[in-house]
Amino acid sequence: GEVRARTESRLSFRVAGKMVSRPVDLGDTVKAGQVLARLDPMDLRLGQQAASSGLEAARVNAEQAGADLKRFKELREQGFISAAELDRRDSTYKAAQAQDEQARAQASVQSNQARYTTLVSDVNGVVTAIEAEPGAVLAAGAPVLRVAQDGPRDVVFAVPEQQAGQLRAIEGNWPKIKFHTM
Repeated sequence: GEVRARTESRLSFRVAGKMVSRPVDLGDTVKAGQVLARLDPMDLRLGQQAASSGLEAARVNAEQAGADLKRFKELREQGFISAAELDRRDSTYKAAQAQDEQARAQASVQSNQARYTTLVSDVNGVVTAIEAEPGAVLAAGAPVLRVAQDGPRDVVFAVPEQQAGQLRAIEGNWPKIKFHTM
């Protein structure tokens, strides 16, 4: 038989990239919040910068469309433009506002993804398997390592099927022990 952690998690990055470091090894004890591995953040940082620039452009466009709408409302009140022209300017302003909101959301997503280049343990435990080495190019969700959580343990025995009945007969004599065949 062997003693195993009741809960063991396969940990992975939320984004794709090239793993540049893994400061933990097989058998290392880890704490919640400890860095387990890192991806090269350059591409995601560039995406974050592009999203920030797009957000700034959308903000300026929305401000310009709002100022134009205000001027065209004044011109409409004075009778210099048609109602249809004012409607077009109003639609342009609403579209610019929507683009600004979209750019804000995209910038937020890119910012989150840039933070996902660091794999951090969410529990205290022990590294029980290494599934990726530095230099590997990983897809999002590809396992990097396994961590057995501190806490309850299970004892697992390999028992021949023909003896399983004998164990079940004495199962009630051992509290908190359940026998399962595999």
